[in-house]
Amino acid sequence: MDVVYIILIGAGIVIMLLALIIKQKETNDVNPELLTQRTTDKAELERGLQRFGKQIKHQQEMATAELQQTRSDLLQEMALLRKRIDELERLGNPPQGEEPKSVSVESGSTKKEQADVDMLALKERYRRVFELEKEGLSPDEIAKRLGAGRGEIDLIFMLAAKHERGQAHA
Repeated sequence: MDVVYIILIGAGIVIMLLALIIKQKETNDVNPELLTQRTTDKAELERGLQRFGKQIKHQQEMATAELQQTRSDLLQEMALLRKRIDELERLGNPPQGEEPKSVSVESGSTKKEQADVDMLALKERYRRVFELEKEGLSPDEIAKRLGAGRGEIDLIFMLAAKHERGQAHA
């Protein structure tokens, strides 16, 4: 009887080993396909993340450059405005002991010609502002293109709107 047990135990071990070998062959057949697909998916994901990272870095650089450009434009405009304020203060408040600057008297025709030239330049500037607006530019972009202040552009639009409302009521 002891021999029967040994034979049964031996047969059981052989069957278990065969089952284990068959199972390993099946997993080895599936694993390479699954492994290559996982590797491919991982590589695609890494490439996508790298592209996304580069895109974010590029957008950040663009925003930084735009911010620096805007800052430098504003600093230049501030310097010009300070210079203009100083000039106006100097003209408006002459130093004590000095008399205000005398204004040369021009003939009426010269003043009228100068006023006509100024009016033509002003109309041309207004026309250019409205052309740029029709092109779809924002007031900031219009001001930058024309070298004017944002307030001046807003004032032109505000006066044009008032003028149109006045014509609509008439």
